[in-house]
Amino acid sequence: MNRILLAALSAAVAMTLPARDAAAQRRITPFVGGGLATGTGDLGENTDSGWLAFAGIDLPLGVGPGLTFGVTASYARVPYKGGFDEFTGVPALFGELGYVIGAESSRIVKPYLRDGAGVQLRKYDPGTTGFREQSDGGLAFSAGGGLQFSLAPASLFLGARFVSDADAGVLGF
Repeated sequence: MNRILLAALSAAVAMTLPARDAAAQRRITPFVGGGLATGTGDLGENTDSGWLAFAGIDLPLGVGPGLTFGVTASYARVPYKGGFDEFTGVPALFGELGYVIGAESSRIVKPYLRDGAGVQLRKYDPGTTGFREQSDGGLAFSAGGGLQFSLAPASLFLGARFVSDADAGVLGF
């Protein structure tokens, strides 16, 4: 995980170093979000809907309008069915490419896409079941899309986000 974080931060710093004129037009854009989440794959068995929260930064790449590179950190909490208060927490960290379709258009509503790679950790909390805690993690990917609503001075994004490794993941809205 440390190597991926170091690589993502190095790439973000490297993109800020080119020419001064280009740097004047590049802005780091922070973002936060959250919503409803459901487990997928192995995590989708016997679980209820939970929640997802995320935050990150984006930096325009400068190769075309609407194309960005960003780093996103997220946390999802997916509870299990039953009265034992058990759940799986899924923290994740991703380097992602984002694209707003028609970014230079004057339209208020524009579609967007986002894809990335990183790491996720699934940590099982047994609640009052008497089982022991377990965790599993590794490389994972993220994908998302939706609509951007341009409202000065900020933008609102509504969409879906999917985060998964080979066995299980989270789908958030």
